Amino acid sequence: FALYVPASMDSDPEAAWNHAESLYKGVIRTLAANPDKAALALDPVQAYENQKNDRFSVFIGLENGSPVGRSIGKLAELYDMGVRYMTLCHSGNNEICDSCAPSVKRWGGLSPFGKEVVKEMNRVGMLIDLSHAAESTFYDVLECSTQPVVCSHSSCRALCDHPRNLTDGQLKAIAAKGGVVQVTMYSGFLCKEGEATLADFIRHLEHAIAVAGIDHVGIGTDFDGDGTVIGCADASQLKNVTKELLRRGYSECDIEKIWGGNWLRVMTRVQEVNGN
Repeated sequence: FALYVPASMDSDPEAAWNHAESLYKGVIRTLAANPDKAALALDPVQAYENQKNDRFSVFIGLENGSPVGRSIGKLAELYDMGVRYMTLCHSGNNEICDSCAPSVKRWGGLSPFGKEVVKEMNRVGMLIDLSHAAESTFYDVLECSTQPVVCSHSSCRALCDHPRNLTDGQLKAIAAKGGVVQVTMYSGFLCKEGEATLADFIRHLEHAIAVAGIDHVGIGTDFDGDGTVIGCADASQLKNVTKELLRRGYSECDIEKIWGGNWLRVMTRVQEVNGN
């Protein structure tokens, strides 16, 4: 579940923190009210245990690092709360880095403070999410981070020229770092005109696999951020993705990797290296 903080709060870290904390409390209340259906997962081991007990696992992410402000200690606090990945920015430049959205950049990539954020996220074992980041930020992080990184919901710029999408060079770079890119179902990132279809999404997914490799690609629907395509409009239709992958000859092993296995592998590595 993403604790989404809008870019309008980038200049007010205290308000951004309060907003994120309110969303976090809502997630915890929901889990407490549905203990037979879902449970928090702090690592992949817990996720698989929840699965054995027939419960959905909820991983918590912070979408937009603005609540951190310029307080590096907030990262450990977030980790202790259960946040296991953080998108460094959203649609605005913040204290950590430049976003892909504004035409005028603030830092030219990571800020000096942002480099400390990357190091601290490596230390505590929190996944660094580069969706929404400027291309300059992307490469600064890859140079600075000692751990693999992820893009939780990004598609392919070679197929749809949008700044939120990743170039083939970025796809190759994140794979070389050992990370994972999760292709999103947001229509505007899949095609330039009209409403995207499941076929458009599969086209992006297969392009990412061809460029980055099967071990470095996943699915990040962004259903809670207007993500939807014709043929896969919500979670009840996700089986259509699996059916199409089977029709195209993907093995069960490959489909397992795409449907979260790659993400969990990266999470395990980031957490184990740091003793978490």
